[in-house]
Amino acid sequence: MLSTPEIVARPDQPFAAIRVGLERRDIPSRAPPLIGEVAGWLAAHGAAPVGAPFFSYLEMPEEGPLVMEVGFPTATLLTGDARVRTGTIPAGRFARLIHTGPYDGLYEANVALGEWLGKQGIAHPMPEQSPGAYDAALLEIYETDPATEPDPQKWKTEVAFRLGR
Repeated sequence: MLSTPEIVARPDQPFAAIRVGLERRDIPSRAPPLIGEVAGWLAAHGAAPVGAPFFSYLEMPEEGPLVMEVGFPTATLLTGDARVRTGTIPAGRFARLIHTGPYDGLYEANVALGEWLGKQGIAHPMPEQSPGAYDAALLEIYETDPATEPDPQKWKTEVAFRLGR
């Protein structure tokens, strides 16, 4: 189930994340374990997430692996290391919707948000067309923790596309 898309303004958001290159078919098995790794890194550095974990898609070529980050928002900009990078998703306008249900519906949720933007006459650049890694952020924010809500039909995931300042 998808919520009605909307456009919202968001402030700068510091984050900590692990960047990986993955084939699309490998995302369900290889990306989720990185959430725990980033959470452990934050704890080891005396920090805690200030929101739900996210996947950010940075390069999405038609063929071959995509580049994505798996991370958490943080209260302040931290200093990263060789494994965990830190940065800021810039403030701006975001188109967003909420997908309720199993994760296998997220591709369709992303397509639906893109189609809605097209019908509104609003362009959204793809990440590889933007000068900065997060200027055209494509985010999936995993609001429901499957460890506390075992029913996939109740899982809520925000899909958000950064539209610019």
